Amino acid sequence: MTPLSEDIEIDLHVDLNTMDETGLPWAFLKRASAPERVKPGAYIVVGSGAAIAVAQVIDVEDDIVHVRPLRGSIASNAHHLDRRLAS
Repeated sequence: MTPLSEDIEIDLHVDLNTMDETGLPWAFLKRASAPERVKPGAYIVVGSGAAIAVAQVIDVEDDIVHVRPLRGSIASNAHHLDRRLAS
């Protein structure tokens, strides 16, 4: 994982403004810090730079990952993550 700060690490580097015909942001699986965690239904931290969010993985096909970012801050969505972010 790539450290973003002391508490937040990005699991998948995604340009959240990049959407394809699905209307969802996407990235290549090779941009994941731990590809084994990037599975449909999983919640991960995505983004780049200052634009980060908790997102649900919608699908992984042909090494392309589609995610649905959740509204709200990382802290308000931390309960979706199965690890690391303590209040």
